[in-house]
Amino acid sequence: MNLTLTDKIKKIKAVITDVDGVLTDATMNFFSTPAGKIAEVKKFCAYDGIGFILLRDFGFKTGIITGGNAPATEHRANTLGLDFLYYNYLDKLPALKDLMARCNLKAEEIAYIGDDLIDIPALRYVGLACAVNNAVPEVKSEADYITQVDGGKGAFREVAELVLKMQGFWPEALKKSEEGTIGSSPKRPLIVIDFKKQNQK
Repeated sequence: MNLTLTDKIKKIKAVITDVDGVLTDATMNFFSTPAGKIAEVKKFCAYDGIGFILLRDFGFKTGIITGGNAPATEHRANTLGLDFLYYNYLDKLPALKDLMARCNLKAEEIAYIGDDLIDIPALRYVGLACAVNNAVPEVKSEADYITQVDGGKGAFREVAELVLKMQGFWPEALKKSEEGTIGSSPKRPLIVIDFKKQNQK
């Protein structure tokens, strides 16, 4: 049976995303520290931040699966109260399956947002495949939903709002805004899993 977009969205219990090109505009900025090391600076969108917080407020699991390992990503995930951060995962499927096992989730209950070729296996696996507007054509062809905005410009927020609205949570989200209670739900401890460290054991 072919499910409609609405049917797929109504099943979602977790929203998982890539970082570069989705939470950022895919630009990578590096600078030299006084100690002579190279550090990466990431530019995140505040709209996306509220999207993560709103999902947490309404009981959704959230997480990041990235092929990189920038400290800024972990700082952002901690600040926003995400549930999972998977580092150094160029193959996203093992991380996705690990998350599903930890949370007792089915593939159909997960939305994944990607932009590049390494995201395709995850997009094909989950219940709701989302591509950002600036994604490569091959990724867009796999998507159930393509955001109207580019990565780094509120694409995650767009998907978060879509899920919340389709599941009937948006009126309560607006009420929380009026009451000043957005983000009032307790943060859950961030679980960080590094592929390289896992495979050194």
